[in-house]
Amino acid sequence: MTGIWLIATDITHEQAAALGELLDPDERARSARTPDGPGRRRFLAAHAAARLLTAAAAGIPPELVRWRHGPQGRPEPVGLEGELSVNLSTAGRWALFAVQQRADGDGEIGVDLEPVPAGQAAARLARRYYPSSETGGGATEFTRRWTRKEAYTKAYGGRLADGLRTHAGPVGGSGPYRIDGPLGPCTVHDLLAPPGHRAAVARTGSRLIRPRLLSYPADLAEEFGVHRIDGLDLPHLPRVDGSDAHRTPATRRPDLEGRP
Repeated sequence: MTGIWLIATDITHEQAAALGELLDPDERARSARTPDGPGRRRFLAAHAAARLLTAAAAGIPPELVRWRHGPQGRPEPVGLEGELSVNLSTAGRWALFAVQQRADGDGEIGVDLEPVPAGQAAARLARRYYPSSETGGGATEFTRRWTRKEAYTKAYGGRLADGLRTHAGPVGGSGPYRIDGPLGPCTVHDLLAPPGHRAAVARTGSRLIRPRLLSYPADLAEEFGVHRIDGLDLPHLPRVDGSDAHRTPATRRPDLEGRP
């Protein structure tokens, strides 16, 4: 099963302090390098959520989750490689986190969430990065393709430059679609996203994806308006832990707003 959580990431200073206690030393050091403010709090929320959701899927305490990173920075939970594939994407006050319980033949998972940029910026980026056949269409169409391409790239742990030159498939429906790019074969599926955003999930190989979109944490869904997105009623994730310190979650600067 592939579960994908839409995470509300704006949290208070008090929540950020509590969630920071969940992180490992490397994550806390990375947080400390982020300027104090919303960006740091969102980082803490995102990585705490990733840890809690991974721990819940693996059936272990969150403090036992450890990460290692591939050549392009793809995180993997140490010791759980044969059981889970996970991936995180963030965009301002929102994030997506995917957890896939492995079965025979399942590949790696990748997700991407992006804000829709201004039309001129989208056209400029399309001309710079996309195949000539994909440079038409407006900003929403551009972003739909971008999220598929980046989800594809993240599933393989490859370089984004390789993924952006890959054809993203038709834009008339949500998929699933097969992508045959330089990194290997993949299936992609569009996801519902907050207003002004687009999102996609990808999995290496050729098996179809049947993603289930959830909100996390459950008690923040209505507060942040994510219980209904584009007409979809999102099922709620049961709370992972009864502690208030574990109630909130996520970040990364959106690709379409500029890379670090």
